[in-house]
Amino acid sequence: MGAVPCYQVVLLEPERQYVPGGGQSARLRATLERQMTALGLAPATTLRVLDETNFHTARDLFLPVAAVYFGGPHQRVESTQIVEKLRAEGRFVLPVVPSLVGFGTQVPSALAPINGMELSSTDPDLHHAAACLMQELGLMRSRRLVFISYKRDEARSVALQIYQALEARSFEVFLDTHSIERGKEFQPMLWDRMSDADLLILLDSPTALTSTWVEQEVARAHNLCLGVLQLIWPPPHKRTVGTELCEPVYLESKDFQGTPSDPRSTLLDSQIEEVVAFAEATRARSLASRKNRVITEFCKQLEGQGVNVVVQPSGRLEVQHPSRGVTHVFPVVGHPETTLLQQIEDECSKCGTPPPRGCLIYDPLGMWPRKAAHLEWLNKSLPIKSLAVTEVLKWLTP
Repeated sequence: MGAVPCYQVVLLEPERQYVPGGGQSARLRATLERQMTALGLAPATTLRVLDETNFHTARDLFLPVAAVYFGGPHQRVESTQIVEKLRAEGRFVLPVVPSLVGFGTQVPSALAPINGMELSSTDPDLHHAAACLMQELGLMRSRRLVFISYKRDEARSVALQIYQALEARSFEVFLDTHSIERGKEFQPMLWDRMSDADLLILLDSPTALTSTWVEQEVARAHNLCLGVLQLIWPPPHKRTVGTELCEPVYLESKDFQGTPSDPRSTLLDSQIEEVVAFAEATRARSLASRKNRVITEFCKQLEGQGVNVVVQPSGRLEVQHPSRGVTHVFPVVGHPETTLLQQIEDECSKCGTPPPRGCLIYDPLGMWPRKAAHLEWLNKSLPIKSLAVTEVLKWLTP
C-alpha cells in the first residue's frame, strides 16, 4: 500500500473547456511540485491534487486543503458548488483572474469578498499563487522577508523602487535607510534582520562589492544558506567575482527609464514585475535551503549520541531516544515567534505528544542578543521550547 498524501490542493479552472491551449492549473501544479521537491518532499506521495472530477470522491477530510479558482466569464456549476463548500468550511480559496477589473463577474459569489490575484505575463509559472498555497499548507512561512544589499551612490534609486514594489506585494523589506529605527544600534540590527530573512536581493552595480558592507552581507548570506537574487547592470558589467553562488539576472539598457549607468535611473514597471516574480521563485528555493541547513546541523550535533532521527514528510523530525522515547522537533527558518510556538504546541497535541516533549530548533547566527535573551525568558514559561541548533547537546542531556 502506498504512502498517504499529506497535503491536498484543489485546482478549479472552468475556463479550460472554453479556451483552447488553456491550462493555468497544469502550470501551477508543476510549480508546486518543483517547490515541494526543493523541500525534500516527494509530490507523488505527499501531494493530492483535486479538481471537479475527483473532489467528492478523493478528498480526505482530515488532511490540510487549500484551493485556487481560476476565474473568467464562464463558470461551471460543479466548480461553484465546490467553492461554496470550501468557503462554508472556512477553507482557503485564492481567486486568480485575468484582470481585477470586473472581478465580481469572473468568480462565484462566494469569492466576491475575497482579495483576488491578477494573472501576470511576468509570472507565467504562477510562483506567487504557488507561494500562497504553500504558506496556507504550512510548507512555507507566511512572513515574506527580503533584504536588499546595494551601494548607495550607484543603486539607491533602483533599491528604493524595488523596496516599494515588494512592499506593495505584501513583502516585508529591509532597506538600510528605511528599516532601522532612529537610536537603534545599526550593525547588530542589520545582522538580525538578515538572519530572519527569506531572500537577499543583491544590486550588483559596477563597484558594489568594493563596499565592505555589501561584501560582508553577501558573505553572511552564504553562511546562512540564504538565497541571493543578483541583479547585474549596467551593460557590459558582468557578475562580480565571488558571487557564483547567487542567482544572476542581467538587466539590459531597454529595462531602464533613462541611462542605466545614471544612479538616478529606475527600472520600467514591466521589469519590476519580473524582478518580483524572480524573487518569489528564488525565495522558495532559499527557504528550502535554509531549512535543510538547520536539519543537517541538528543531525550532525546528535551523531554518536545513541539516538535516531527520522525526518517526516511534513518536515517534522522525530528523535527516537532509547530511554526517553520519541520527541517531536520542528525546524524553522528565521526566528521563532509566539504565534509559531502556539502552532507547534497544537501540532504536538495532534500527534499525541505532550507539549513538554516537543521543541523548536532554529539557526541563531546573527540573532540580536536581546532577542535571544527574550527567547530564553519565554522558555521558562512555555511548554514548547525554542532551541538554538547549536545547543542541541544541552537539550539532549539536561
